[in-house]
Amino acid sequence: MDCIGPTLERAPLALAPALRLVEPVLSEPVPPQQPLLPWVRPTPRPEQHQPVSDEVRRILRGLTTAVVEVLRGSRPPGQLSGHTDVEVQRLIAQLRRSPSPTLRLASLRLSQPRPDVVEAAARLAVDTRSRAAALCFVRDRGGWRLSAMQVALDAGVIRGAG
Repeated sequence: MDCIGPTLERAPLALAPALRLVEPVLSEPVPPQQPLLPWVRPTPRPEQHQPVSDEVRRILRGLTTAVVEVLRGSRPPGQLSGHTDVEVQRLIAQLRRSPSPTLRLASLRLSQPRPDVVEAAARLAVDTRSRAAALCFVRDRGGWRLSAMQVALDAGVIRGAG
């Protein structure tokens, strides 16, 4: 999953502020050519996401539900082996050591930034509390594979893989 953030660069002269933000405290005159301020170049806006088809939505909801069932302890982790990356399998095994029998998938939002990638935001319910999970699915050899996952099952603790 590629995450591209803003880069820190000097602002072009045409974009430098017209007024000084703070008056200089120097006793000597400031040269006419002021130094340029650091300028964060905005990242390009992503193209409009494609709608997720009903078939893909059904498949990924089922796969996400299976992951939740493994975390809950009601499904063996081996059933996910062909559908998850190794790092994600390790994270699921680690989280499964302390299963939460009341964990369930409360809601799922899917977004398809590219034809071969679907990102999911899941709300997980544990008793009366809500927790969050972010998942990234990649189309691989005709099927979908969970390639990255971040889960916040404990308050203030986010665990991730991928």
